[in-house]
Amino acid sequence: MSRAFHPPNSLSKEEIRTIANVRRDIWTNGFYGMAYGSLTGMTGHTVLSVLSNRGLVKNLKLNRNTAMLSFLLGASLGSFLMASTTGKNQVHNLHPIFDVGKQPPPSSSSDSTPYQTSMAQDADAADRERNRLLRRKT
Repeated sequence: MSRAFHPPNSLSKEEIRTIANVRRDIWTNGFYGMAYGSLTGMTGHTVLSVLSNRGLVKNLKLNRNTAMLSFLLGASLGSFLMASTTGKNQVHNLHPIFDVGKQPPPSSSSDSTPYQTSMAQDADAADRERNRLLRRKT
């Protein structure tokens, strides 16, 4: 089964609902884009066919294969564009959820390992030495 049906325990009901709403919006608008794209593809093919029959467009052979190509290409392009646009417009709803399981950096020496404490002291000593040398130049 999908992991969408078994979210982690660290997420609240509201966060799970937000993720589901974003996912639903992406899928729905992807299908809308597929419908609009296929209609646009067929309309474009029909317009080119009419222009070709009137002699305005030369050396263009349109048949049922190009009609199917126009239909499927329009559907796939429309679906991709609408779904990706919706995802980019809805990602701001997911930013608080990205921070749910993030561990904060250790703030005190009791939370850090002896190696981390030693590295922090060495970095502080190096910063103090660099600042001392910079003050000496002035």
